[in-house]
Amino acid sequence: MIKHLSLSLSAALLLTLLLANCTLSHLFAPQKDIESRELNQPSMEEQVLIASRSSVFKDAVVAGIEEAFAGRPVYVKLIGLDELEGEDASQYAAVVLINTCMFWQLDPEVKEFLERHESRDHLIVLTTSGEGYWLPDGEDRDFDALSSASHMCDVDDVSQEIVEKIDLLLQGE
Repeated sequence: MIKHLSLSLSAALLLTLLLANCTLSHLFAPQKDIESRELNQPSMEEQVLIASRSSVFKDAVVAGIEEAFAGRPVYVKLIGLDELEGEDASQYAAVVLINTCMFWQLDPEVKEFLERHESRDHLIVLTTSGEGYWLPDGEDRDFDALSSASHMCDVDDVSQEIVEKIDLLLQGE
């Protein structure tokens, strides 16, 4: 009897861990966020939000996007994913979310942000994953989803692709 109870408790614990793998993965392997900063003045008509975790690859992608918008009349607000809770996507022409896939899931902060916003046609989500092929499920994906491995040789291409997508959104396309 005790053996069956112990086995049942172990199975329940294992099931709980499996169901919570996304949250737990971020608890066991927490990621730092990028430093918050702004490019240009918030009074500018065109505004872009970029929220990202920090890694060598992600920081380089964000730097490439910043470089592309330097000197352009576009306000760019850069924050960490942990700061997304206070942001309203409707205030921006484009929102870029850069996260890491862990256990085949989006970062919980990105997932919560997407769930809070009904209109997602101006959202761009870059998810880094081991081989760079993972994308969120297509049936619920009404945002622009990109995936990449964190290979430094791909930084310029990934940054440029995101800049092109932002430009299309700024042009109203």
